[in-house]
Amino acid sequence: MRNCKGKMKIRISIEPPEVLNHESLVFGFFSDERPPRGYCGLIDWRFNGMISTKIAKGKIAGIFMEKVLIAPHQRIPSSKVLLFGLGKSAELTYDALYMAGYDISQTITKMGCVDFAFDIPAIGRCNLEVPLVTEAMIAGCFDFLSKDIKKLNSVSPCVLSDESCFDEVVLGLQKFKVRVKNEAKIDIVSS
Repeated sequence: MRNCKGKMKIRISIEPPEVLNHESLVFGFFSDERPPRGYCGLIDWRFNGMISTKIAKGKIAGIFMEKVLIAPHQRIPSSKVLLFGLGKSAELTYDALYMAGYDISQTITKMGCVDFAFDIPAIGRCNLEVPLVTEAMIAGCFDFLSKDIKKLNSVSPCVLSDESCFDEVVLGLQKFKVRVKNEAKIDIVSS
């Protein structure tokens, strides 16, 4: 990492997708989950099974780094929903989650978004530790954004968590904050 001395505001939320009011929502999905689970499963349900249908028809697969932009839907207040493929859940690693965080930030900023929320998709679906999963994804996000101090200072990511693992997600964010304390000021805000 670089010595960028910028600042980044990271929000954490336990709100369900239908009340999240972010410019973009990003949800991970796995190639071996049918139907999708977690936040992606909730979005699928809110979209009347549209994601499951696309998977069943072979239009999307959940392979690692696959990106699918879904048009706005009246049941979700966000203007963009991005699905991000993570491959097979059993093959997920911390390095893969770091790369996912990096690529998500890169994709979102290319779309011109500064306010986005993303889930930590591995929680409860693989044997990785929640704090380390969270730290890996947010580190990837930070490493991309820290290449450009303006992006780092203006982009506002929100990490989505359910109540059952909220404390572990916060622990992961705190570990990340300690790790980059000499490079950037990190504010973590619960919403």
